[in-house]
Parts: sequence; C-alpha cells; structure tokens
Amino acid sequence: MATITESHTARSSQIQAWVDAIAIWLLGCLLLGLGCFVLVGSYLHDMADRYWAAIWWQLSFACALAVIMGAIIALTRMRGVSLAEMGWGKRPTRASLVAGFLLGALYVVSVYAGILNEPAMKGVNPLALDWIRVGLVPVGILMAIAEELMMRGFFMNRLAAARIPTWIQILLSGLCSAAYHSFHNPSWIGFIPSFVLFSIHAILFVAAGRSLTPSVAAHSMYHVLCAPYLLMFAMSQATI
Repeated sequence: MATITESHTARSSQIQAWVDAIAIWLLGCLLLGLGCFVLVGSYLHDMADRYWAAIWWQLSFACALAVIMGAIIALTRMRGVSLAEMGWGKRPTRASLVAGFLLGALYVVSVYAGILNEPAMKGVNPLALDWIRVGLVPVGILMAIAEELMMRGFFMNRLAAARIPTWIQILLSGLCSAAYHSFHNPSWIGFIPSFVLFSIHAILFVAAGRSLTPSVAAHSMYHVLCAPYLLMFAMSQATI
C-alpha cells in the first residue's frame, strides 16, 4: 500500500512539474510573444523615429519579463524550490563561463554585420554611444536574467523534476524559446536562428552544471551591446 501511495505521489509531482513548465512558457507566449512582439511591436512599427520605437519596445519587454520573474518567484515558493536550485548564483565551470562570453561576442558581431547589411538600417552606426544606451544597460541585464531564469533555470529544472531526459530538455528549451521569439515573424527565417541560439543556451546551462551565470552573461551582452539597434533590426524584419 505504501509503495502504491509513494508511486502516486511521485506521478503527481511529475505532472505538476510538467504543468509548471508549460504554464511559464504559455505566460511567455502571452506577454512576450503576443503582447510585446506582436501587439506593441505593431503599434510602434509606424513610429517615424525607429530609434525611440525600439527603446519603448525594449521597455515593454522589460515590464513583461518583470511580471514573469514575479510569477516564477511565486511558483518556486509554492513548490518549496529555491532560486539557487534553478541555477541562480551557482558557480559555473571556467570553461562554460568562457564559452558564454565567446557566444556573446559572436552574436554581437553577427548582429552588427546584419545591421550594416540591412537596407532598412542604412546610416545606423551600432557602435554609436549616447546616454540612452548607457541608461538601457541595467534594463538589458534585468531582461537577460529574467529570460534565462524563465527558460533555462525554471523551465528546464521543472522538466528535470518531471524526469524528462536532458537532451529533450535542451530541445524543448530551444523550441519553446524560439516559438515566442518568432511571433512577429512566423516563418522558418524567424524561427530557426532563435531555435539554434537558445538551444546553445540550454546546452551551455547544462555544461555549466546547471548554473545560469554563463547564459546570463551571453544574453546580457546581446542586450547591452546591441540595444536598441537589435530591436530596430527585428522591427525591420517583422511580417505582422
């Protein structure tokens, strides 16, 4: 009888973990995918000043991610799980940390190249520095922390609690992250690059011993060194 009860409890915990992972992803699809990428993006698309449009767009993402981070904190408390167990503050391996910075540098270079070769971005200098870009630094870091906590720390660890194999966790993290990132451009061109990038983030998370530090470092570089031009570029690629 005890064995049956323990088996039922374990199965219930696994189902609960699946529900948590799906719920946080759906919240991301709602707030980030539909809310920010589509609704806010469509509204800002017609602004004459694309630079300021991208700034307001980034701030909308920051607000959405702050809500998601609050939901994650609430869920972890309900489940009796700490943020440390999600990978926050966990010491990474040196190799994974180096890999994170290299990934960030490679991505930044590719974004700069894309900006310089995009006709809609003609005249834009991604190396230009002003007080606005400096002011966006903490915003970009907050966004990186929140999204990595969401799709690597929380999502993948809840899948682990559901006894999902690591390789499937990596695949699902990449697929689900790419899904809401391509709401504004629902095509293979919009989906595949994000899927590859965030699958690498998931691999990095696992390689770091499930520490968020390397993937947060890489993601922070995207936002800090590419904002707001990254979103200007994304706006130029939007099909919705």
